[in-house]
Amino acid sequence: MPVKPATRPFDLDALEFPVVRALLTERLASPVGRSAVEALGPFVDLEAARAELRAVAELAARLRENVELPLVGAVEVRSWWPRFAVGEHSLQARDLADLKRLLRAAERCRRWFLATSEALVARGTVAPDLDDLVGELEQIVDDRGEVLSTASPKLAAVRADIEQARLGVDAAIARALASAEVRKHLQSLEPAWRHGRPVLQVKAESRQRVAGVLHDRSASGATVFVEPEVVVEAANRLSDAQSAENREINVVLADAARGLGRLAVQIGVAIDFVAASDLLQAKARLVVRDGFTVPTLADGGALRLHGARHPLLMLRRDATEIVPLDIALGDPHRLLVVTGPNTGGKTVVLKTLGLLASMAISGVPVPAAEGAQVPFLASVQADIGDEQGISQNLSTFSSHVQRIARCLHNASPRSLVLLDELGAGTDPEEGSVLGYAVLEELTRAGSFAVITTHLGRLKAFAYQHAGAENGSMAFDGATLRPLYRLDVGIPGNSHALDIASRVGMPPTVVARARELLGVRDQTLDRVIERVQEARRDAEADRRKSGEMARAVAAQQHELDGRLAEAKRRENWLREEADGAVEAELRATQAALTEAVGGLLNAPAPWGDKARAAKAVVDGMLKRAALHRRRMQFCATLKKGDPVFLARWNRVCAVQKIDRVRELIVVDYGNMRVEVPFEDVSWLQPLNG
Repeated sequence: MPVKPATRPFDLDALEFPVVRALLTERLASPVGRSAVEALGPFVDLEAARAELRAVAELAARLRENVELPLVGAVEVRSWWPRFAVGEHSLQARDLADLKRLLRAAERCRRWFLATSEALVARGTVAPDLDDLVGELEQIVDDRGEVLSTASPKLAAVRADIEQARLGVDAAIARALASAEVRKHLQSLEPAWRHGRPVLQVKAESRQRVAGVLHDRSASGATVFVEPEVVVEAANRLSDAQSAENREINVVLADAARGLGRLAVQIGVAIDFVAASDLLQAKARLVVRDGFTVPTLADGGALRLHGARHPLLMLRRDATEIVPLDIALGDPHRLLVVTGPNTGGKTVVLKTLGLLASMAISGVPVPAAEGAQVPFLASVQADIGDEQGISQNLSTFSSHVQRIARCLHNASPRSLVLLDELGAGTDPEEGSVLGYAVLEELTRAGSFAVITTHLGRLKAFAYQHAGAENGSMAFDGATLRPLYRLDVGIPGNSHALDIASRVGMPPTVVARARELLGVRDQTLDRVIERVQEARRDAEADRRKSGEMARAVAAQQHELDGRLAEAKRRENWLREEADGAVEAELRATQAALTEAVGGLLNAPAPWGDKARAAKAVVDGMLKRAALHRRRMQFCATLKKGDPVFLARWNRVCAVQKIDRVRELIVVDYGNMRVEVPFEDVSWLQPLNG
């Protein structure tokens, strides 16, 4: 199961990992799995994480075949089981019923896993075999929480006594009602029960007319409930038997509690097994229902995500408009400096990358295209937003510096560091040099890192250091709107004044800002803008070419289909023509046999002439094109090959071939039937 020690440096909350837990919770099959979802976190062992992802992939394949884990009936028992295991909870029949249902689900899942492929068999081997315990619990309690008579011989005997006592009570009540004197004082002839005693419903004014024990009065006071004297003895016997039943039930539950106590460890493992199995299926449902991908976990190597999406954005109504993220770290650059305008999606890039990496290390499929690869990282740390600053009585800048320092402390070749707006929150010049030093330290540590910034000095870092690269959030200069696409290889412009103008800043203020900015060398900005325009044009051309290629492929597929259909019809027409010739030859053969059959054994010359005529027709039949093709086809048949039998208009699988007798044996429904070669065709029906 996933393990998340507190000492492991993964900033799961900052990366919105609770969103993943919520998605998995929605896809659980039972409430038992919630505990496993809550404990979900990065694995500490690479092989364990890989085994989890292999199991997810295999279970997803089963789900596509509409085969799910047998988790039906599993109910949550953690509200009382931990306290029972340490002797702080008194076992009730309802508890026993719930535990039985959960252990029954555990046993079914264990057997299900053991009957599957290698990737899933390992899941079943960790579960204890509690089949005998489930069988014993089935004898003690039913699913509603009623203790069964099979729980003990004494309980069965006591319940037999109760049945006899009830019959005695019914007989006594019947004797009381047989009296006309009694009946005329009753509100109803139907007997009732009060405080576990059988009573008659007597009119209040007739109370003294019916001898017996008063047990209750109606709310209106018009009826009193009286236990007749003739019933008291029989009711006492019933009450004694019921008391004996309750005592024996307590004995049964006490015995069951002692037995469960001896198996507490195995039962705890079984409960965890059901929870982990439910979580595993929830992960597989992400693949089947939501289109997630099972990533590859690499022992080192590059981090590659294509078509990645943040799970939180996928929940929005406009999820189809999400621009997927394509990013690669480690081949060759491990550090990416992302620049571009505000509201352009830089922070979403950081959170998407960090969250999907954490999901993969936690054994969870990721919302990305096939081929996703994530290194098995020892830490994923982020400085995103202003969380912790207020609670620790720190300024925004101080809280950022603390988090950055923590990231640098854990920086290594197996760490992913995500820093948002590096160098912001203080004097730009000092922020630039501090940010530059941070990037140098991350480069020296060999960490995977993605940094967002607006500082020009940090844009130049990638040009001056191997293993670092610039990236930018695409921006449409014509419409002044962000495109939310990450372009790797070029830095981006902030477009602060352009955006300010678009969102409503007074034109005079924007104009004054441009005046204060003064004349500066805008060569790099123009180069960046031209590169971005060229990339947008190339992307549009690529999409157009892709659409044309898909259209051509569709037309080719259609033409191939038409050609195949034409060839199929040609074969059928040829076979129909050959079949007509063969039919005429068979008719001629039959007519000739009937006409000269009696002369075949006649003396010369009549017998010779008759046999010669028949030999001519037989030879023509054997030389017919259809017959030759059929014999050639039948000569190559082997067991399992499909053949079309026109006599039944059905395709059947060959089970046996007798080439001496020229027969095949096929399955036809529940029967095996011998079919002569002459009835076999290799062509499918045109409407098949």
